[in-house]
Amino acid sequence: MSTPLPRPYQAQAVVQATERGSLLLAMTMGSGKTRVAVDFVEGLWCNHQVVGGCVFVLNSTKYQWEREINLWAPGASVQVIDGDKRYRYKQYKQAHSYRYTILNYDLLVHDWGMMAEHLPIDFVIIDEATAIKSFRAKRSKMIKTLGDAAAYRLALSGQPVENKPEELFSIMEFVDPKVLGPFYRFDRTFIKRDTWGKPIKYMNLPLLRKSLSEAMFRRTRKDIEQYLPKMVTLETPVRLDSWSQKLYDHIVDDLLMVIDEAMAAGMSGFDVMAHYGRADSHADNRFKGEVMSRITALRMLCDHPQLLRKSAEDFDDPDSPMGSQYAATVLKGASVPTASNKLDALMEQVKEILTESDDHKVVIFSGFKAMLAMMSYELKERKVGHTLISGDVVSKLRDERIVKFNTDDRCRVFLSSDAGAYGVNLNAGSHLISYDLPWSAGGYAQRMARIDRISSLHDNIYINSMFGRDTIEARQLEMLRQKQLIGAAFLDGQYDPKGTLNLDLSSLREFLVGT
Repeated sequence: MSTPLPRPYQAQAVVQATERGSLLLAMTMGSGKTRVAVDFVEGLWCNHQVVGGCVFVLNSTKYQWEREINLWAPGASVQVIDGDKRYRYKQYKQAHSYRYTILNYDLLVHDWGMMAEHLPIDFVIIDEATAIKSFRAKRSKMIKTLGDAAAYRLALSGQPVENKPEELFSIMEFVDPKVLGPFYRFDRTFIKRDTWGKPIKYMNLPLLRKSLSEAMFRRTRKDIEQYLPKMVTLETPVRLDSWSQKLYDHIVDDLLMVIDEAMAAGMSGFDVMAHYGRADSHADNRFKGEVMSRITALRMLCDHPQLLRKSAEDFDDPDSPMGSQYAATVLKGASVPTASNKLDALMEQVKEILTESDDHKVVIFSGFKAMLAMMSYELKERKVGHTLISGDVVSKLRDERIVKFNTDDRCRVFLSSDAGAYGVNLNAGSHLISYDLPWSAGGYAQRMARIDRISSLHDNIYINSMFGRDTIEARQLEMLRQKQLIGAAFLDGQYDPKGTLNLDLSSLREFLVGT
């Protein structure tokens, strides 16, 4: 069977990448960026401009990349770096015998010496380029070192700006550092900040678009909607049961007291959406920990009260490194319900979707692995064929389960943590349900893109977000929508001041009091 011709926009992207030699391929997610990258390399190889190079991807997509290279370039030699360190060393030593060497980003830290000595770098391709969105991170600097030595560079990302404009700057440092110049100039030209460094206004966006035009190939969903399935977006608010609502209100009162104490100590600018960083003082870190432990408890309670119970049990288990002290404290001596309105609503939705058509398949995301396990139990009880991936599943097995969902008619449901969100092709899925919500706008968009693809097997797809009515999840959903405006502002010239809104302590307090 002959290889299908590329879509017109894909062919245009290959031409621009070939003419320039380095490019940010910012086509919308699901538009076939992998095909463009493979066609780009094959054209260079046919013209004797490259012999071999490397492709950096997320661990969950290594074998998917191998499959797609074999699909679009039959006969091309491909090696996936995997296994223990001794076996990887053997693979590095023979890497020059392969046209494509596929690696996951984590190996940069573990195998840097072996890479520097043996890795072919006629070309360097980075998939899901937001993996280097932090220009101060060690792996970002390593990737850019490899890129500096490569004749050809390609960065793939459907959403180069997930939450902060600095992310785009970091990616462009890999593609071509001359395009945006030094960071101080980029920051001064395009971003106005308040005295705390928070963006309050984006400026000169037409100039930014002009600066990026030659070094970036951009196609939005609207640009190529004729090739994509029609998307229907839905929302499912669910009320908490009376026991959960009472505990929810108690935790909110507790959280408000901590917020007031933190704000009195001068922490009003603490961005909850970026809470993973460490503060300068021990007191600030204590406040962050107390705020986030209570927010996490609220989110668990919205999903299922048993999530909170399990977290408490894990904390009390001396052999477990997991669990929450706050969960153990707030549930001490309590009898926890075994049912959840939200889980019941999910199972009803799944039943309705699967009964409606034999072609329907459902992808369900949750940020809590214990919640995925509960879903799996409920599906087994209902004799619904399904599979599950999370960060605990090794990459080879993840790929096998992805293939199973896409090809096995008996596998109707795909359960996933956000480890399965980035770059994975679930084109057999007709419905996608976010049982709970990620913090990152980029993560939210990545979830949707798993079934929103030009390779979709369906004319229509349905994207549903579930959330607890009048809970912190409602605020999360609002924040995710607003954060998505940042990417549109920087890449597509669509600016809305709401795109700079942060979930800081004062706005979080205002929301909690309002509900």
